[in-house]
Amino acid sequence: MCVFSRPAPSAPAVDPDVEIERENKKAEAQADIEKSKEKNLDDKLAAAASGSGARYGGGSGSRSLLTGQKGGIGYYDETL
Repeated sequence: MCVFSRPAPSAPAVDPDVEIERENKKAEAQADIEKSKEKNLDDKLAAAASGSGARYGGGSGSRSLLTGQKGGIGYYDETL
């Protein structure tokens, strides 16, 4: 039993108008974020379809496993 305990503070009352306005601002911000994501996706798809701009992936491409300098299946020596 605690003799010197303090009562728990009660939550302040929230004005309904302020709460509605806060929710509206949050919804507008979410809509802006979704719109910008969609625009970025459209821009990336348009760039990839047109072939201009930075090339995505940056892989090594298709290289010969027989004549490449790193071997592959087995080292291919042209003198054989």
